[in-house]
Amino acid sequence: MEDTIRSVLAQDYPNIEYIIVDGASTDGSVDIIKKYADHLAWWVSESDKGQAEAINKGLKRAQGDVVAWLNSDDIYFPDAISQAVSALDENPDIGMVFGNAISMDANGYPLHNQTFGDLGLDELMCYNIICQPAVFMRRDPLQKVGFLDSNYHYLLDHHLWLRIAEISEVKHIPEIWAGARHHREAKNVARAAEFSTEVFHVLDWMQTRSSLQPSLKKLKRRILGGAFRISGRYLLEGGLPGPALRDYWRATIRNPRLLKFYWHRIIYAFLSLLGWSGTADWYYSLMVHFRPDVGDDPRLKTWPGLRIEGRSAPILITGVHRSGTTWVGKMIAASKDVIYLSEPLNLWHRPGVMRKPVEHWYQYICDENENNFLPALSETVEYRYHFSTEILSIRSPRDFGRMLRDMWRFLQGNLTDARPLLKDPFAVFSCPWFAKRLGCKIVIVVRHPVAFVSSLKRLGWTFDFQNILDQPLLMRDHLQPFKEDMEGMLGLDDDIIGQGALLWRMVYCVVDRYKETHPDFVVVRHEDISLQPTEGYHEMYDALGLSFTPWVSHSIMRSTRPKNPPEQPRQKEFSTQLDSRENLFNWMHRLTEDEIARVKHLTADVIEKFYSEEEWNQWISIR
Repeated sequence: MEDTIRSVLAQDYPNIEYIIVDGASTDGSVDIIKKYADHLAWWVSESDKGQAEAINKGLKRAQGDVVAWLNSDDIYFPDAISQAVSALDENPDIGMVFGNAISMDANGYPLHNQTFGDLGLDELMCYNIICQPAVFMRRDPLQKVGFLDSNYHYLLDHHLWLRIAEISEVKHIPEIWAGARHHREAKNVARAAEFSTEVFHVLDWMQTRSSLQPSLKKLKRRILGGAFRISGRYLLEGGLPGPALRDYWRATIRNPRLLKFYWHRIIYAFLSLLGWSGTADWYYSLMVHFRPDVGDDPRLKTWPGLRIEGRSAPILITGVHRSGTTWVGKMIAASKDVIYLSEPLNLWHRPGVMRKPVEHWYQYICDENENNFLPALSETVEYRYHFSTEILSIRSPRDFGRMLRDMWRFLQGNLTDARPLLKDPFAVFSCPWFAKRLGCKIVIVVRHPVAFVSSLKRLGWTFDFQNILDQPLLMRDHLQPFKEDMEGMLGLDDDIIGQGALLWRMVYCVVDRYKETHPDFVVVRHEDISLQPTEGYHEMYDALGLSFTPWVSHSIMRSTRPKNPPEQPRQKEFSTQLDSRENLFNWMHRLTEDEIARVKHLTADVIEKFYSEEEWNQWISIR
């Protein structure tokens, strides 16, 4: 809300009457309004009967010749008001002007352009929707049509534009005037079905207007096609692919020409309906990922509510292996603002992805040895794929398939300028270097030690601590206190429980220090996001500056829903389609009571930094 207010106050037009109408908010909005009260002509905070009544309250009080309204999560772009006033001054017969807009996520990052053409009454009747915050009206026609109709809650703005266009001309100005937020709490996402229903209420209203009858008769099929098209869009964005497909089909029957505008949405809805979530998300990312152009005005870099810089930083998802880094990485990559690149520090990584071989598991990189790795990792995050090196390393059809997959990801990165996401548990000791030298945003996943060790036991994965002992810089900087414990494990090749407990203790002892030395690192517990995945990932997206779109929310819900299996067979060990809640408790049938007690004993000095005994008992009781 404060960004909204500041975007109005930052306008260059000198004669603005600014009115704020608040619906008796209890979320701190009134405190923000009071902060700017000296800049307001009038404000009020009181109960109302809905959005239309609240907006009308302000519009009726306004004295200016030109009026507009701006909802509390949208913004004006620089010079919007002065450009709108100039356009109306130059066109005295025009009753309403509208510009272009940018859709933004909850953090203010641009999502896509909303570019409009010259839309008159006929086009508006055919449900060509324009962006409300980019509209400015003369007060006289607004008063003549009777302001907003309080019977409408979702398409109240479009209904008003139709009534104004009935009695006066409207004009489009090809300039960006507004930024409109698009997020999961937005009405067109959260209440898609009601939005769809109101589309046809507008159609019913048009049929009652005698002045519109000639256009209704002439444009009947276009109008019906437009109604079903916009209904399908709202339903699809609201997570209802079945009803959306139905309305897209109805739109196509009425007006086949519309198919060119939404054919890709039909494919996405169809794939989603079939449950092919990965294919659907990949396809949708291909169609809509390209970034919008907001212009090169230097004021935009610091404009209230808008963020156009800082979105290119790579992301590193790390933690001990088998801690859920693959799951977290795939869920973050659902945003399509990133390109998923897997484990460049894995001993077996593909040379096309990173040309430098790695000598040790948990390879440590710091200032003193960075020359060995910085050039290669820089090429990775710059999407420079090494085809010649990769082709010489292919030994099987599976290798060839991986090459095609990685080449496609690197191509996507180059085409879309998306952020590289490095999913690599083996980089956990090198987090400070990744942050400092590659500019990475760091996410560290913590998983309870009994769950981690039970996963190792199930897979039969042992760990050779010589990988750590042979790295003097790593020992010096982080792990010297564990030297004797590691040396004691060297002859116990089959002690998966002891090895896993020691490795967990070492990794998260270092992570605990990060919480003090690098408070900007995002540390998340696997259990928290497993129990509340949508809420947990939403917070993570906000911290990383990523767009938590409806598509992201759907992907997360599909990957964590109760109908998924609680555990995948070993041949699908890296699948992310799990019942996230039930998956928490697989350790209970994998470990014996003695093994559980031993893990907790061996990790006791570190486990308390991340988990309390009470919390763990609560999680068990949830089941």
